[in-house]
Amino acid sequence: MDEIAQFWDQLSAQIRANIEKSGQHIQSVGQSPPDPPGTEQFMYTIGNFHLGLPELLIVDTSLSMFGDILNRLGRMQRERRRAFADEELVSVGGKFPLRIVDAGAIGRTRYATFVGIFYKTDNYDVRQVVLPDPQGRWPDTPGCALPYSRQPILSAIGRTRH
Repeated sequence: MDEIAQFWDQLSAQIRANIEKSGQHIQSVGQSPPDPPGTEQFMYTIGNFHLGLPELLIVDTSLSMFGDILNRLGRMQRERRRAFADEELVSVGGKFPLRIVDAGAIGRTRYATFVGIFYKTDNYDVRQVVLPDPQGRWPDTPGCALPYSRQPILSAIGRTRH
């Protein structure tokens, strides 16, 4: 068995174990040493697809605490047994709600790629979780503070590329 196949087998086993234990796996993609400063970081879930629900994605934030947010949102979605809607505002107990948007094809092909590899399909949905800045402003609102203003709104990108 070559190194790549062995790595994938180990990663798949870890993903399956996390899904069995917690309902989903968090895949984090961070900046690596050869990457230039400012390289996009993101994290997403794997495990909601098999329940007919979209996977969840947070883009371009460098704070590790956001994995907990994905875990809480994934649990909420699974407990209510229905997907978060495009542009739905969801409270997880903070001062401001989180904004859920449809990440479209770009969410599948640029970000949450291991979902398709793991489930052997390209027919899955991804919802982006957009985080407000400390004043409650969204990245597409003037004055949004860093690092929150760096989050692309994937649903808007998808609409402009038709």
